[in-house]
Order: sequence, then structure tokens, then C-alpha cells
Amino acid sequence: MFENYNIKEKCFNLNFSFLKILLFCFLLFTSTYKAQTQNKSKLDSLQKELAEVEVDSTKILLEIKISRELQRKKSTNGEAFRIAECAVDHALSYTDTLLYARALDNLGLLYRFEQNYKEALPLHTRAFELVEEKKVPNIYKMIFADNAGLAARYDQNYDLAISFYMKALKLAEEENNLKNIAIASNGIGNSLGQIPERKDEAIEFFKRSLAAEKKLNNSLGVAMNYLSISAYYIDKKDFYIARKYLDRLLEINKERNDKFGLAITYEHFGIAYLEEGKDLEKAKFYFENALGRFTSLNNKHKQAEIISNIGNTELKKHNLEKAEKYYKQAIDLAFELERFDLIEINSSALSDLMENKNDYKKALYYFKQSEAYKDSINLGEQNLTIESLIRKYDISEKENYIELLEKDKVLNQSLLKNQEEQLKRRRLYTVFLSIGLVLLIIIFILQYRNYIAKKRSQSRILKEEKEKLNAVYERNLARAETIANRLRINPHFLFNSLNAITYLVQSNQNQEAISYLRVFSRYTRMLLETSTKQVIPIEEELELAKYYMILEENRFEKDFEFKIEGEDLPELDLIEIPPLLLQPFLENAVWHGLLPQEDKPRLLKIIINQIEEGIQIIIDDNGVGRSLETQKNKKHKSMGIKITNERIDLFNKSYHEKINYEIVDKLDKKGKSAGTKVVINIEFAANDEKKEVDFL
Repeated sequence: MFENYNIKEKCFNLNFSFLKILLFCFLLFTSTYKAQTQNKSKLDSLQKELAEVEVDSTKILLEIKISRELQRKKSTNGEAFRIAECAVDHALSYTDTLLYARALDNLGLLYRFEQNYKEALPLHTRAFELVEEKKVPNIYKMIFADNAGLAARYDQNYDLAISFYMKALKLAEEENNLKNIAIASNGIGNSLGQIPERKDEAIEFFKRSLAAEKKLNNSLGVAMNYLSISAYYIDKKDFYIARKYLDRLLEINKERNDKFGLAITYEHFGIAYLEEGKDLEKAKFYFENALGRFTSLNNKHKQAEIISNIGNTELKKHNLEKAEKYYKQAIDLAFELERFDLIEINSSALSDLMENKNDYKKALYYFKQSEAYKDSINLGEQNLTIESLIRKYDISEKENYIELLEKDKVLNQSLLKNQEEQLKRRRLYTVFLSIGLVLLIIIFILQYRNYIAKKRSQSRILKEEKEKLNAVYERNLARAETIANRLRINPHFLFNSLNAITYLVQSNQNQEAISYLRVFSRYTRMLLETSTKQVIPIEEELELAKYYMILEENRFEKDFEFKIEGEDLPELDLIEIPPLLLQPFLENAVWHGLLPQEDKPRLLKIIINQIEEGIQIIIDDNGVGRSLETQKNKKHKSMGIKITNERIDLFNKSYHEKINYEIVDKLDKKGKSAGTKVVINIEFAANDEKKEVDFL
């Protein structure tokens, strides 16, 4: 009977899951269809507007916008390029230098989106040259220079790229334009990183770009720079720092819910572990994670690259059969995408692999395939260079032709100028009379409006003053609520501290009261500042502990001593822990260990030691111990320790460092309780070196 019941339950669960999948697919289809319909409606509206305007600046700007929309829709019939080229021709005949430069830059962007950098570079270059010495807004000069630098960088023309990026950076500095300072600095860093003898200069530009993006609070820009910096450290074989930056990048992309950003982050984790060669299983794990994400994004180019890297990982692990399988998958996908570079790389890898397997026939086959596609790549680059030169010539010819037309236009205009001057004189008399009449009407209207405005302003002032008072009240109330929510400390401790201050004031111990109040304010301020953070340096945690114990001294009439040993260890700068990690242990030591102690001086020590695996923190008291206190308080259950255990588990799952602790009951020579010792170990990750990292 139970078996039948289980079968029915499983069938019900399967049916319910199937219904949920159907509902999800329906919602996904509906949202996709709606988005496509909106995009199509927007494009149709722009095209309709374009058909109704004459050739002027409006028409040219519409053509630029429509070509971009078509490119976003990934139009395959060449319509985007046709309209972009019409915009160039119309802008040239319209004789507006800035508009013509914008049209050229737009056409260059379309070629760049198609990864045709040889075509894009001269267009961006010409756009910048046209406006470089002109009085146009500097923002356009920065955009054209940045675009030219990017096209040159991807065309592997790094010295030219740096030249354009430097011009953009100088303009951005003059305008204090943080956005373009960040773009240009990042571009310079990436260009320098490709020049072997200048790689070390790249990091300073990445850091400058990152600082600008942080000021702008641009999480995407911050993420891009973390990615660039991690790639720099991977190239430098400094894998510990590289992974630290990748950890920060992962946090940002999770907060942004950036699917592409998460995929490329996991890809770079895989590259780091592959290059390091110590943990190839982790490399494969991260590559497979990234592959799944790029598959869901339908990004086949990245899929092909990652499959190739998985093949490289298996090859390093000496799994020749698996490596061969992945290389073949990468080649199949590269053929589909016409990625000749990937075909050449993976064919070369397969040739070497087959040679290691003594299969010389296949090794020769893949070697020939690799060489053939290497030649295809070279031939394709030559064709692109020829097309780029032809386009430069065509643009130059058109500009020369327009220049001749302009000269003829000037001659014709000079003949018409005399006739226009005569007409202007007649028009001036009419204009002056009209202006006088209009001025009289305007004066009357203004006087009437001033009368109405005065009456309205009085009532508005009263209303605004009332609204300001309400706003101030609500803002103060909101601040009070925020502070109350953040001040998550033991109410008994809070009241005890305030009572101590009251007692000191009432007993005319004003200096002691001021000193006690200063410590109390610092403690509560630090408590508020750290309450929203996930981790804080150990130095801050020790400072919180010190303030807490100074405040708790009020509980003891005499015979109490508190010490911190080892707080000057240099390793403390490297380690971060959850805030208030030590607080529950200190509270237990004070409340349940030292306060009941009456027959000897009370002593509480925090000792920090360096151990082989990391750092050890010991909280040692000479109180009554847990056994006696447990007998007195059988019904008491410590929620602080339970919450601390949960926080430690969460930290261990989220960070490379690991935290564990044990509570030791101390006994004297007679076997009686001599206090309690809490030993907290903070261990570094197994494969990471202990070094200081500057996270800007």
C-alpha cells in the first residue's frame, strides 16, 4: 500500500513540475515576444519618420540611429551598413564637419561590432582628425579618440592605440570627465599589457581607471577593471592576487545579476588555475561552469574558446582521449562560426597530440589543416587591408569632390548677396515696427503675470515652509529608526553603561564620566559602522574588544585586569573576519566566568599567535569555569554561541580563509575548575601564499 502511495506521490510531483516548466516557458515566450514587438515598433517608427524628412541634420541623425537599431537586431541583409553609408554621404554633402565625423564614427562602430577592425580603424581615425583642431564639444573628441584606440588595439596596432588613448585621456583630464578618464586609462592598460617590455606599466593605468569608476559608482566599469587586473596578475603568474581580484569581481557580478559577467568571471578562474597547473580539477570545474552559462546565453564564440581550454586542461592532465574529444568539439563549432583562428589553434594542438600517440597519419592531416587555415587567416587579413585602403581612397575622393562643389557654391552665393542686402534694408523697417508693437504687448503681459505671481508666491511660500517642516520631521524620524535598527547590542550592557555614566556624573566624577562617555561613543560608532559589513580587519575587531572590556570594567569593583598580546603581528593586516566574532566569547567570559569569581584577582587575556596555517586567537580567563556556571544556570541556553557557529559556517563557505574554534575547560593541579580558554584558529587556503594585497 505504501509503495502505491509513493508512486502516486511521485507522479503528482512530476506532473506539477511539468506544469511549472510549461508556465515558465509560456512566460519566457510572452516576455520575449513583447520585447521583440516593442523593438520592431520602435524601428518602424524611426523608419517612418526618416521617410518624411528632407536631407538635413535631422535626417542624418535618424539614419545613424536606425543603423544602430538594425545592428542591435543583428540584421543579416546589410541594411544597417547601407543606411550608415547613406548617413556618411548625406553628412558630407550637408557640409557639417561634426555631423560628418559622427557619421564616419558610426560606420566604424558597425564594422567594429562585426570584428572587422581594419575597416573600423580608418573611419574612427578620420572622425577624430576632422574635429581635433575644431571648436566642437570635447566629449566628441574623447569618444572618437577612444573608439580609434580600441579599434587599433584589437587590430594589434598597440602603439597607435596608446597614441589615441593618450589624446582621449588628456582631453578627459582637462574636462575632469571621470567616465572618459576611466575608459582611456583602461584602454592604455590593456594596450601596454600586450607589449612584453611594457607590461609592468599597465597596472598603474588599470588602478587609475578603477579609482575613477569607483568615484562614479559604476559597478560595470569596476567589474571590467577587476577583470583586466586579474588577467594582468595571471600573466605575471601571481595567481593568489589574481584570484583575490576575481573574488571581488564575482561579488559585483552577483550583485548586478550580470549573466555574461558571471560567465566570463568563471572562465578567468579556470584560466588562472590552468596557468598555475596545481589544481587542474578546479580549472575544469570553472571552465564547465562558464561553458554552461555561455550556452544559456547562446554565445557560441565563447563556447568554442572554453571547449578549447577544457581540451588544454585535459592535455595537461595527460588525458589524451578526453583532450582529443574536446579539441574536435571546438573545431566543429569553429567551422560553424567560421572562426579560422580557432580552427588553426585546435588543429595544431590535435596534430601535436596525435604525434604523441604515434598516430602520424592523423598528425599530418591536422598539421595540414592548421597550415591551410593559417594561410586563410593571412589571406583574409590582406583582403581586409585592401578593402580598408579602397575605403580610404573613396572617402578622400568624395571629400575632394564636395570641396569643389563648395567653391562653386561660394561664387553663386556672392552674386546673390547684393540682391539680398537690398531686401534686408526693406525688411529692417518692417521688423523694427513689429518689434516695437511686440515689446508693448510683452510689457503688458509681464506686468499682469507679476501681479498674479505675487499672489501665488505668498501661498506657495506658506505651503513650502509647511512641507519643509514635515520633511525635516520625517527625515529625523527615519534616521532615528535606522540607528535603532543598527544598534544591535545587549540592552543590559547598554543600560549598565548609561547607568555607570549617570553615577559618575552624580558623584561629581566629571573627568571619569567624560572619559567613560568618550569610550562608549567610540564603541557604539564602530558598532554602527561595522554592522553593515560582511567582514572587517582583525585590527578593528581587537579595537572593538578593547572598548568593550573598558566599558565592562564598571562591573568589577576591583581586582580585574585585561590584556591583549600579539596585536602588533604584521599578518593581521592580511586577514579579515566577520564583525563582532569575539564578542559572544568575551561576554561569556565576563558574565559567566569572571563576575562569579570572588576568591582571587580576575584576569582576562586575548593572545594572538602566528601558527603555520595562519593566525590563532586565544581568549583566556581565570573565572569559575563552565562546569560551576552550568550548575547554577541549568535553564540558560546561550544563543550567542549558536549564532556565532552559523556565522562561522557561512564565512567558511564564502571565503578562502577558514575559521574553527574550541572551548577548553582549564583545571588546576587538584582537578578543580581554573577558568575557560577559547582557541580560535583562522587558517589560510591550502594553495594560497600569505601576502599582503592592495585592493585599492
